[in-house]
Amino acid sequence: MKFCAFSHRIPLPKPASKRNLYAPMNEEKSEEKTSASMTIAVVIPTLNESGNIAKLLDEIMTCDARLQAIVVDDGSKDGTGELVLQKQAEYSLRVHLIARGRKMGYASAVQDGMRFALKNGAARVLQMDADFSHNPNRIPAILEKSESEDLGLVIGSRYVPGGGTENWGIDRKILSGGANFMVRKMLNLKVRDCTGGFRCWKRELIEKAGVLDLKIEGYAFLFITMDRCTRLGAKVGEVPIIFVDRQFGKSKMSRRIIFEAMRVLLKLWLARLSKK
Repeated sequence: MKFCAFSHRIPLPKPASKRNLYAPMNEEKSEEKTSASMTIAVVIPTLNESGNIAKLLDEIMTCDARLQAIVVDDGSKDGTGELVLQKQAEYSLRVHLIARGRKMGYASAVQDGMRFALKNGAARVLQMDADFSHNPNRIPAILEKSESEDLGLVIGSRYVPGGGTENWGIDRKILSGGANFMVRKMLNLKVRDCTGGFRCWKRELIEKAGVLDLKIEGYAFLFITMDRCTRLGAKVGEVPIIFVDRQFGKSKMSRRIIFEAMRVLLKLWLARLSKK
C-alpha cells in the first residue's frame, strides 16, 4: 500500500496490534501530532466512485477552508484514484489519496484515513460516504455543533426531527430502521441514529475509545464504535440530515455484510448480558 498524498511516497501508518473486541479501551493518547498543518480532516472510503468523487471533493473544498480530504481507495478500476489525483493537483495539499490497491473493507479504510489525519495533527476527523448519500452541505452544521458544544462525536442523523431518507423503497426503510432499532435496544444506546456513517470525531475520543484498534470489517464498525463512546460517557450530539440513495455507482452493501453485522451485534449483546 502507498500514500499518494504528496509528490513523494509516505509509508502507510502501521495498524495497531490485534486486540479483543471487548478489551479495555485506551485511556492514554495513542500518538503525538507530527504536523500542525491539518486541523479538520474528512475521510472518504472509495471503491469505484468515479461518478461521484470529483464533484464531492469540489463541494467539500468549498464548505470550509480548514477542511482537508483524505480519500482511501480500495483498488478502484474505474479511474477513481486518477480523478482524486487531478483534484489533488487543483487543491494542492488539501486533498490526499491513500491507494490501498485492493478491496480491504470499509472499517479499515476509515481507520487508515483516521491514522493519517491524527498523524498530521487533525483536531477533528469527519467520515462520510463518497456517493452523496451524505450531503457535504451538512458539514458546516455538523462542525458548528461539534465546536460550539465541544462534543466528542457528532452524527449526521436520519432519525431526529428534520432528518430522513429520500428515494428509499419500503424494504430498505424497514431493513435500515429495524436494524437501527435493534442496535439501540440491544445495546441500550440513547443516540437515535446508531448506524449512520456521517460523523465528526474529536481526536481525543478516537484515541480514548480505541477506534483504530478495532478488528472488525463492514458496517458493524459503526455501532461498535457508538457502543464504546456510550460506555465511556462521551458527549455525543446529532444533526439532522436527509440520506439520499446514490444516483451513480453500485452499492457496497451485501448479505455477507448484513449477516456479519447481525453476528457482531448478537455477540455484543450476549457479552453485555453475561456481565449483569
